[in-house]
Amino acid sequence: MVIKVDKKVIRQDPFLRICMKTGIPLSIIAVISLWTGQSIGSAVLGMLFIVSASLAIVIGLAYNIRFVMLSIREVRRQQAEENSKR
Repeated sequence: MVIKVDKKVIRQDPFLRICMKTGIPLSIIAVISLWTGQSIGSAVLGMLFIVSASLAIVIGLAYNIRFVMLSIREVRRQQAEENSKR
């Protein structure tokens, strides 16, 4: 009874794709605004960092929750198939 979840199939979910395409650029913006804001001493870039980092964290959390939900759904589907074969 080996249950293996195919992560490539799960990552094809449209919601996960949207999270990846928005979360990664937001994280990059957050890091760049933090570095440049510290070196320049700009308060505006500090606020940009706070907003973009907060959004990136929320998107990352939503991605992780959805990924776990889809993984559990796949495991249950595989268990149901295995039980129906018996």
